[in-house]
Amino acid sequence: MTRPINPQMVTLARESRGLTQSELASRMGDRQAKVSKMESGLIGVTPDTLRSLSAAVDYPEEFFYQRDELHGIDTSVLFHRRRQAISSRVLSKIHASVNIRRIHCQLLLKSVDLKPAKPFPRFDIVEFGDPAAVAQAVRATWVLPRGPVANVTKAIEDAGGIVFKCDFETRMIDAVSQWIAGHPPMFFVSDAIPGDRLRWTLAHEIGHVVMHRTVSPDIEDEADKFASNFLMPADEIRPYLAGGVAAGKLAELKPYWKVSMASLLKRAADLGAIGERQARYLWMQFGKAGYRTREPEYLDVPVEESSIFQQLVAYHTGNLRFSVRDLASLLHLGEEELKERYLRAREPRRLGKAAPTLRKVSK
Repeated sequence: MTRPINPQMVTLARESRGLTQSELASRMGDRQAKVSKMESGLIGVTPDTLRSLSAAVDYPEEFFYQRDELHGIDTSVLFHRRRQAISSRVLSKIHASVNIRRIHCQLLLKSVDLKPAKPFPRFDIVEFGDPAAVAQAVRATWVLPRGPVANVTKAIEDAGGIVFKCDFETRMIDAVSQWIAGHPPMFFVSDAIPGDRLRWTLAHEIGHVVMHRTVSPDIEDEADKFASNFLMPADEIRPYLAGGVAAGKLAELKPYWKVSMASLLKRAADLGAIGERQARYLWMQFGKAGYRTREPEYLDVPVEESSIFQQLVAYHTGNLRFSVRDLASLLHLGEEELKERYLRAREPRRLGKAAPTLRKVSK
């Protein structure tokens, strides 16, 4: 008896390749109606059709037998940042890629336990009443020192979160975050954004996963307020804004606080450290200088690097002695795609007793 495939994996594979049903059908030499019925689970898939499907989307046949639950765009565990409307095809491809990376992470974690140094908290925004209070509570939970957060990515990973750098193929979306029950919080962030916006974006997404269980009209504003207070606590940054705020001063503060000049200006206005007229003048100056699009290159904040997922891969190839073929089979990828996606990046450090964040699962 033929083993049935998971129809959701047909959709996942198609969307991850940026294909419509019609385009997939054309690659398979078949009709769109058949693809639609396969994705709906209305018809079975013969061995010949499965081979054709596998070749059309360049995934091994075993990919389509996976039974992992998929998480879509409007669930309470998934949030995304959109600065403007983007096409449904691009958004579907992004979320398909996120689901696939999450599944890969879950497969790797079956052999390794993450042992975070600090907890990743959940705080009810209704109970706290204010994103600033939640940000303060998170900083306290993570025992972050006063002043700027030295490394937002490391703070996430020290608490057991996982950060992925992704090519979203668009500048219209910065990040997606997920925290699914039984799994670590995961942050998928564009690899095309500069260091200051990376830190802000991650802080924004921390706000989402910590504070929000359901979608509401206020969640983006609340996450921005969380990010502002997480990166620039009021009591700690206020002395730096005393005595007036000018473009030169904002340029001096940027490398220290590791946020954009624009974020510093808005923070100064929110805290009353600058008058409305002066703020408007500075925003005009920013616009004339092109700083609203690109702040001076010499002030660029270094881009933080993530490491946990790379360590998971390295643990399998090093400590567990997985070959490329073994790892490709585990993750249901072709060997070339595996190499391109996970093995051709900068080599992470080897793991062993000196890596306290990972521990082999006892079978």
